[in-house]
Amino acid sequence: MRAVHAICAVVLALGCQGVGAQTQAKDPALPPDPPPPLIAPRSEPQPLEGVVFPVRQQQDDGFRPLSELPPEEQLPAAPMLVGAYAFVVLALFAYVLSLSRRLRAVANDIVTLEKQVKRSERS
Repeated sequence: MRAVHAICAVVLALGCQGVGAQTQAKDPALPPDPPPPLIAPRSEPQPLEGVVFPVRQQQDDGFRPLSELPPEEQLPAAPMLVGAYAFVVLALFAYVLSLSRRLRAVANDIVTLEKQVKRSERS
């Protein structure tokens, strides 16, 4: 008899948990809950009283603004820029000159072929 009472108590306890879970069940049409954050948010640090932190000296990483460099170490940009543009213009001029020569040669070949075709038609 005690075993029956124990089984009934377990069934009732499980049944009550099932009913509570059903009332708290989420609608399947709603999106799932977002996952918890991977990293816990940091709390604001509390200032320490009476603690003195050493001051770090800035390390020289080798970078200096242009205005701080001596004149002999500054590279003037204008001559290099003019040189680059002059190179591009000369290269473009050489390319156009090469194209005109090749087109002239092709035009001469076409004239020669037309003459040959006219001669072959007469014969």
